[in-house]
Amino acid sequence: MIPGMKKHPTIAKVLAVPAVGAGYYEDLAALQAKHVALPQRFEAPAVTPGFRAVREVAEGVSVGLLLSTGQVAWGDCLAVSYSGRAGRDPVFRTEEGLETIQHIVAPTLEGRELVGFRDLARDVDSLTEEAEVTRKVPRSEPTSGEGVSRRALITGPARLLQVARGEDGPTEQVTVTRNVHTAIRYGVSQALLGAVAVARNLTMAEVVADEWRLPVPAAAVPIHAQSGSERYYNAEKMIARRVASLPHALVDDIPGQVGKDGAEMTRYLRWLSKRIGTLGGDDYQPAIHLDLHGALGEIHDNDPGKMLGQLLAWELAAQPYRLRIESPVILDSRRAQIKTMKTLREYVHFRKMKVELVADEWANTLDDIQAFVEAGAADMIQIKMPDLGSIHNTILAVLACKAGGVSVLLGGSYAETDLSARVAAHVALATQPDLVMAKPGAGVDEAISLVQNEMMRTLARIQATAA
Repeated sequence: MIPGMKKHPTIAKVLAVPAVGAGYYEDLAALQAKHVALPQRFEAPAVTPGFRAVREVAEGVSVGLLLSTGQVAWGDCLAVSYSGRAGRDPVFRTEEGLETIQHIVAPTLEGRELVGFRDLARDVDSLTEEAEVTRKVPRSEPTSGEGVSRRALITGPARLLQVARGEDGPTEQVTVTRNVHTAIRYGVSQALLGAVAVARNLTMAEVVADEWRLPVPAAAVPIHAQSGSERYYNAEKMIARRVASLPHALVDDIPGQVGKDGAEMTRYLRWLSKRIGTLGGDDYQPAIHLDLHGALGEIHDNDPGKMLGQLLAWELAAQPYRLRIESPVILDSRRAQIKTMKTLREYVHFRKMKVELVADEWANTLDDIQAFVEAGAADMIQIKMPDLGSIHNTILAVLACKAGGVSVLLGGSYAETDLSARVAAHVALATQPDLVMAKPGAGVDEAISLVQNEMMRTLARIQATAA
């Protein structure tokens, strides 16, 4: 070290304890295959590998960094509610998380100097571990002559049915090297950002702004709220609190919430539009944002022409308010998702409609998000922070969207915690997305209060120290 240079604090010890989220992990595939009423979900059998039931309390790990100065910075490792789907990591388990942090994360971080956040975050994001996974045994078909084997021709239809049911042949246990779970990378990076902020006597927002050479945070970000299953009364709470975007209104019961021909959603939009005008008044003009989880594609066989007609009906029902539709389809690959979203968006523009399409599923990583931006496949992208692993990926994703002219909802999951929501508020202040999601939980009031107050307190501190 150069004489006279101030020594940076070091990470003396990595702490880890069990944590619980404010919401639940839910098996979306099971819910879309057959509607399961809320009281039955805790014991209903799951479909997606890794789930024990359709609904489970969100498991997590709180990870703390004990600094050489005696201070501690915490982060919370949790995944999104609909884990294990559309390219996401499987459902996160506390026991496995604690073991990974003890054996892989702690040896990497203990003794490291807190010179800055960005390099440490990249190191954590590149961590790998060995794990046993189940995979299908590769088939080798004997051929007679050239082309497809006679056996393959005979058994082809049956095998296609097995694939559809997830029963395509025998499986085997193999050991693979993989990145540590996104939930761990997410939570540890929260703690790292907090630790650097403590060491530098700055807010987390200021650390992000400084390391990415962004303007000093000076304005709060408009809030998007999510209603969970209670789409009527919770929407009224949002109107009363005058949030900029509402109500998310998750779809986990297509017949009951959307309708075979979209009529149930049309009725809901008409009710919501009228209620906004009654409770909010003429000077309140929020965007109506609905997360369909692929329901539009389900009821119209993923046909862009049919979906366009449905979007037009919903756009008219939402008037005079702007309408956004998140995840109108959920397909089997990123490529298919981008292709269909791009086509549907082109149809919307050709018809001079104003409805906006929001990407979520298959936009899980920084590379995924850049692919959506480059393809012009969405008007807005929900950047689901737990899916991206380390927070530095989220920051880069927000900046990539803004550079590409795509709007940003800095989101996540209601399954997260108060701590991860506060960190998200700081990232929002520094990067200035179009919206930041109120989280955690689906009760509305608490989440809006937490995120809004965290932003206002942080701005007050920044302004006071600058003065």
